[in-house]
Amino acid sequence: MVTRKTNAIVFIGILITAGLVVFFTQLEAQTTDEQKQALIGEWNGGWPPWNEPATLIIHEIDTANAKARCTYTSSARGEKKYPVLADFTPGPNPKLEFKHEMGDMQFVLKDKVLEGTFRGISAYGQNISNTIKMEKKPKK
Repeated sequence: MVTRKTNAIVFIGILITAGLVVFFTQLEAQTTDEQKQALIGEWNGGWPPWNEPATLIIHEIDTANAKARCTYTSSARGEKKYPVLADFTPGPNPKLEFKHEMGDMQFVLKDKVLEGTFRGISAYGQNISNTIKMEKKPKK
């Protein structure tokens, strides 16, 4: 038998659930915005073993479409710029992934360091996998 007390408990439960959903939705939105701000900018590093310079400039991130507009610059085959539209995955360690003519790239932000992984073909035509750690260039 449903009583007034049962209805009140159900109603309070629904209010608490709705409040938690709104709270965590807003928390995620703030976290994603902070991630965007942490990622946007110029990142520099050197690919081992010869410390070949590379730059990733993250111009903007569209969280609604999970895309990031970037420019990747590498000196592996002569200084060349690659404008790319990367897939963006938010989370505790936000991730950017894209392909370009040499292979697949993945970058993950961990503790203010952008860790990159390359899988593809080297400048010498060999299949390789390599990693890089990039640091964000300070704003002027």
